[in-house]
Amino acid sequence: NIKTFPLGECIRCYECVARLGPGETSACLYGDESQLRRVHCIGPSVCAAYHYQTVIPGTPTVNHITRGCQALRYGATCEDIFNELRMRNEILPGQHTCTTCSTDLCNSSSKIKTFPLVISIIYVFLSRFI
Repeated sequence: NIKTFPLGECIRCYECVARLGPGETSACLYGDESQLRRVHCIGPSVCAAYHYQTVIPGTPTVNHITRGCQALRYGATCEDIFNELRMRNEILPGQHTCTTCSTDLCNSSSKIKTFPLVISIIYVFLSRFI
């Protein structure tokens, strides 16, 4: 259930980007509200949290985390986010976890109540689309 906002009203979301190697941690990974930047989204939006973890045999696991605004013109669901990334050829083998929500500051780990869309991609499957 995505709530849309009237023209002129905007939602606030936590915003951060992190790229973490093995054993590294950050406020962005865990959604630590006391350390995350708060932003007002421009235009009708939802808040999103996207986590991608590389799963490539023989290489170290790397976590990529992004939290922020997702403009409704680009879609309000994790499937929309995934399709947008795939169109830009930014999907690599690994595990993708995504959540979207529609209330102020809802995209911290402790406040996300929706079930994440988890997409596991294997290299053979991915190579068919590239």
